[in-house]
Amino acid sequence: MQTSLFLSRAAAIAALVHAATACPQPAAPEASRATTTIYRQVMPDGQIVYSDKMLKGARVDETIAMEHPIKGNLWTTESGTRPLVAPRSTSTPVNKVASIPAPGEKRSLDAATSDVIHAEMLLEDAKKRQEAGVTPLPGERTGNSGGGSRLNEAYHARQQALANDVATAEAALKKAIANRDALR
Repeated sequence: MQTSLFLSRAAAIAALVHAATACPQPAAPEASRATTTIYRQVMPDGQIVYSDKMLKGARVDETIAMEHPIKGNLWTTESGTRPLVAPRSTSTPVNKVASIPAPGEKRSLDAATSDVIHAEMLLEDAKKRQEAGVTPLPGERTGNSGGGSRLNEAYHARQQALANDVATAEAALKKAIANRDALR
């Protein structure tokens, strides 16, 4: 079966895998987990063809090994190998929500003072992140025709986000101080 790239790459590969799995398969369990090899081939005229067979005159650009889909009860069947994806970790800012006192109940001065200290620490952290974020990151510079470079929109957007974090932390500190002073 031959499929030319008039569809997307994923659609062509899916069609080939479907065609390969539609054929009757041996009953042996290890044979049912066999892989299908799909070749991405470049024809002499430049046309890209995905096929499970080598074509005459075509240059193999890429070889893709596809496992057959799992048949049977998907809840008890082991999946294939996991894709190799590098683990990523991104920090998520956590904003503490002060506990809301029950109606008619006042917050203690100690709790309000604790909120002020926490807000001061958040402001300090936001200012340190803003100070450390002055250095451009990779991809935040655009080359000029004169051989130099300039800071691009990504850098300015990141700086604006850091400034917004500082402004939010300052507003939270002012609110915490006002709440504490109201209890005094």
